[in-house]
Amino acid sequence: MKQSNDFSMYEYLKARDKGDNRPLISYYNNRISTNTFFEQVDIVANALNSFGVKCGDNIALCLPNIPNAIIIFYAANKLGVGVNLIHPLVPPKVLGDMVEVLNSKLVFVFDMFYNKNRSVLEQKNVTTVLCRPSDYLKNIYKWGYDLWTSRKKPSLNNADNVLYFNDFIKYQLQPAPVREHYTGIGDEIAAYIHSGGTTGMPKTAMLANRAINECSYSIRTLIGDEVQKGESMLMVLPMFHIFGLGVCMHSTLTAGARCILVPSFNPKSLAKVVRRERATYMTGVPSMYAKLIKVKAFGGRYLRKMKYCYCGGDKLKQEIKQDFDNLMKKYKSDCRLCEGYGLTEAGVCNVNVEAYSKVGSVGKPLGDIKVCIVDSEHKKLDYGMRGEICLSGDNIMSGYFADEQTTNKVIFEDSDGVVWLATGDYGYLEESGHLFFVDRIKRMVKISGMNVFPNEIEYIVGENVQEIDKCCAIDFEKNGKPYIKLYVMMKEGYEFSQMVEQKIKNTIKTNLMKYSLPKEIECVSELPLTAIGKVDYNKLKEKEQIL
Repeated sequence: MKQSNDFSMYEYLKARDKGDNRPLISYYNNRISTNTFFEQVDIVANALNSFGVKCGDNIALCLPNIPNAIIIFYAANKLGVGVNLIHPLVPPKVLGDMVEVLNSKLVFVFDMFYNKNRSVLEQKNVTTVLCRPSDYLKNIYKWGYDLWTSRKKPSLNNADNVLYFNDFIKYQLQPAPVREHYTGIGDEIAAYIHSGGTTGMPKTAMLANRAINECSYSIRTLIGDEVQKGESMLMVLPMFHIFGLGVCMHSTLTAGARCILVPSFNPKSLAKVVRRERATYMTGVPSMYAKLIKVKAFGGRYLRKMKYCYCGGDKLKQEIKQDFDNLMKKYKSDCRLCEGYGLTEAGVCNVNVEAYSKVGSVGKPLGDIKVCIVDSEHKKLDYGMRGEICLSGDNIMSGYFADEQTTNKVIFEDSDGVVWLATGDYGYLEESGHLFFVDRIKRMVKISGMNVFPNEIEYIVGENVQEIDKCCAIDFEKNGKPYIKLYVMMKEGYEFSQMVEQKIKNTIKTNLMKYSLPKEIECVSELPLTAIGKVDYNKLKEKEQIL
């Protein structure tokens, strides 16, 4: 039976506590049990309160996947305080702008990154709390890390409004403030996530408690409402990414599984973590799985423990899926790699599960989420017709922060009073309910009046030209006319040649309209990647414009 979403995330998690003090977090040599976790949340909530942070405020969280991040998030949520989630590697100016625009009351940063951000944080005159990976390590791990980083430890001499996390929570022994539950608590903003927005411009999506709780419910329709004690999720994706926050963290914890925290992705290290922890679930992006399956250490009888692995954030090449699935079959594991679809503004919405998968599809909607395809006037289109993908359900965002105009463009109400989110994605639905994602509308290029989709070009080449590892299609202008340029990266052991170039062109000609044929094809040794491992086509476009 579906639980009401009209709770804070903290209340939702607390209500689903199994009462058996099972481990909730694994972090190197430390396992944090349920009781200890909630005790730590209380301590941090009390510390936040003592620093004057109150319901309706927000704090900035600029941390990798360490226990501090999860504990601070739920502590803030317990008080009705929103969390401004920021990538730890953003430039200092960007960090300062994100803190200033949202008027964050406190900033939690990774201690090793404090020196580079010090001047901008001092200018903002905001209290900064430095978190160390060793804050929740034990014994030799803690001693070893502190020794290794002792010379790199930032000096706080002449630093006002700055303290370490352990000092922040020191002496916080009083019970944390308690809020009474009330109708509408699900509408309170739990997280602010910065993204490109469905319109292509940088935006800050506001996600309410209800939206992230709905994400939890939707994922549990896949893995089971309550999992067995000992099951676990590898949390490789960061919290500032909706997959990391909604799936790896909140869905995992509310299902009663354990979060295995991985602060940074390294395929060899991750393979060892999977083996040591006997992980049950994993969520990642295609590039992560492509690298992981090449590691010799990723293989053995322990893979039989794995139940589900999900892939999102970018289009999954069938070659990666087949290689992953074959590896699992080799070790007699029933686990298969399933592609999903989602976005910052709505969480995870579809998954192409193995039981009723369709090649090229991103699957059927999860839980109570609804999907439709509309034209430019928001009129619904029939099955098979291409248009903009729209979503409806408790999962959609409340809007963009301080941008009512853009919010009103992407959130609309149909004639039946149903509220929809226009995703900015182009695709189509089959009568079976399977959704097919084609491309971002903002990437669509008009050539001779015809719609050309770079993502289709990339997918066709990636699936059919075995010599190509990755590719990215961008549009550029020559003599005032738009054209496509394709950047390709070769697989190890292959070299770019006229024969490979002709093979690429023939593949595109066979599968797509002539307007999709690249004017230029350039081989590069590396393609720029975004923070989560997607090819950064914007950087390639910038490079082309400079040239």
